[in-house]
Amino acid sequence: MARVIETRKSRLLLVGLVLVHLVAVSKQVERGGTSLLGQGLFALVAPLQGLLTGSIRGVRGAWAGYVDLRRVREENRALQARERQLEMQLQAREERAREADRLREMLQLRQELPLETIPAEVITREGVPWSRTITLDKGAADGTRLNAAVISATGVVGRVIAVGSHASRVQLILDSQAGVGVRIQRSRVTGVLVGPPGMPAAATGDLIMKYVPSLADVVVGDVAVTSGLDHLYPPGLVVGRVRSAARGTGLFKEILVAPSAQFNTLEEVMVVRTPPADDSTTQGVR
Repeated sequence: MARVIETRKSRLLLVGLVLVHLVAVSKQVERGGTSLLGQGLFALVAPLQGLLTGSIRGVRGAWAGYVDLRRVREENRALQARERQLEMQLQAREERAREADRLREMLQLRQELPLETIPAEVITREGVPWSRTITLDKGAADGTRLNAAVISATGVVGRVIAVGSHASRVQLILDSQAGVGVRIQRSRVTGVLVGPPGMPAAATGDLIMKYVPSLADVVVGDVAVTSGLDHLYPPGLVVGRVRSAARGTGLFKEILVAPSAQFNTLEEVMVVRTPPADDSTTQGVR
């Protein structure tokens, strides 16, 4: 009996030692510095950590890209706004430069002409190409008189046909009813310059020089100036340049003159002062 008990104790002791040994092995024995339990947990958790880390990096990268994109768009909008601002400033500067050039030319002409003039600006014109009349911002209160000659820095423009207190209407030399006494500067041949009848011919901008004998000395390139014989325009003002001169089939030459004044871009002019007439000349424009 005692031997049986002793045998059971030996077996229990052996089993206990084996269990203790297994636990000790699982907790204490290391492979490469890591316990078997730690290695098992690492093998289980590592893939999950990799997925989580990759997701976090992806979110961070996407957010950083979004922030960068917004910044680039904002910078692009700011650059575009700055570009528009600079373009507007450049256009304004160019406009001021052009205006200064025009005023400088007008001032030079005013100083060179032996005439007293009134500077004026074009405020309205007929809403058609090569309009026949324009309105100026100067009137009787400024010294403008009926039939006063109007000139630009490049040539004769027309004459005043209606005067108000602070505005006046001008008939351009483009009008077929507006005759200008002229002479060829080189040969001193005289004639009358009129605008072409009808809009199709008027669109070319050429004027017709009438009553020039067919044998008169007029050639392409000759300069036509006011003769003063019409008692409207002072003599010697440039009107235009001969563009074509043909002998014609009758008694007179067929002559076309390109006007010197730039009617399609006319902005500033000068009104030639004339002696005041009676009060009935103030009419038609207020």
